[in-house]
Amino acid sequence: MKKEEKVVLVVGLGRFGQSLCKTLSEFHNQVIAVDNDSECVEETAGLVDFCVQADATDAEALAKCGAKEADIAVVAIGESVEASILATTILKDLGVPYVIARAENDIHARVLARVGANRVIFPERDMGERLAQLLVHPWMSHFAQVPGSLFYVGEIRPIPEMLGKTLAELDFRVRFNAVVLTINRGGKRFIPRAETTIEAGDMILVAGHREDLTKWVEE
Repeated sequence: MKKEEKVVLVVGLGRFGQSLCKTLSEFHNQVIAVDNDSECVEETAGLVDFCVQADATDAEALAKCGAKEADIAVVAIGESVEASILATTILKDLGVPYVIARAENDIHARVLARVGANRVIFPERDMGERLAQLLVHPWMSHFAQVPGSLFYVGEIRPIPEMLGKTLAELDFRVRFNAVVLTINRGGKRFIPRAETTIEAGDMILVAGHREDLTKWVEE
């Protein structure tokens, strides 16, 4: 495998795992997929570089699958809490630098963190929260949350009171408690200065907390 590309090991090929494999492959990552169910393996084989039927709770089996070569491992097992904990433990013992594990509940999440998971995710809960946020704040469909933080980054059109004024005149960071990262003007993107004037037709890439962005984005 080419080490300039990330090698990602996905353990557990249910709907979440298969979707993850498909997206990772589309972004040109080297993907190793593992599951003990032959049907899941057959369904995923065409999506990834290497797909194998193996027991994720067997350290030797995971090592043979190439776990030691992985830059990132995702334990996407959803049905067996015990299997997900064991797989996470084994992957850390095998020296995988970064292990992401799927949790079914808060207790499961705490155990996964205890055995070494670098990050614990709740796919269904996160998806539900994201949908609720989009329903309440439609503008958030244009924003993405910065991983591991409370910041959101996205591109929007300036509100009327911003037009014709410089960032310094607006005192943007203080007034809106957000930062302008770039401005897209006529298809050309640039990093603005304090004296940069915001014009009609600009698209500004901003970063800030959701609560602060909500106050003026939805005005």
